[in-house]
Amino acid sequence: MRDLLMFIWQLPQNLLGLLLVFIYRPETQYYRNGMSVYVSSRMSGGISLGRYIILRRDTPVNVAHEFGHCKQSQMLGWLYLPTVGLASGLRAWLNLYKDGHYYDSWPENWADRLGGVSR
Repeated sequence: MRDLLMFIWQLPQNLLGLLLVFIYRPETQYYRNGMSVYVSSRMSGGISLGRYIILRRDTPVNVAHEFGHCKQSQMLGWLYLPTVGLASGLRAWLNLYKDGHYYDSWPENWADRLGGVSR
């Protein structure tokens, strides 16, 4: 019952995550801490949506960081996409990670703390 309630609590990002799994057609799937992790050569980096994490195989993206985003989603529910999702996606789209300070600001530093990442 708890899994069903959490799925509904995170419904928008879970549905978007499922859609991206079909779009990126991952080559590998495994489970970590209750999350489905997919590895796809079509992905350019990493994304976390609800209980779904999609990564590129050779990316430097840390799975623990993405797991931190999953925890944010669990905490915020339907508010995750308009807050964390929008801020994180916009920062990635603007290539802010290239300046070396991508993980220093919110929401990335929060995801690192939740995922147990030390930089």
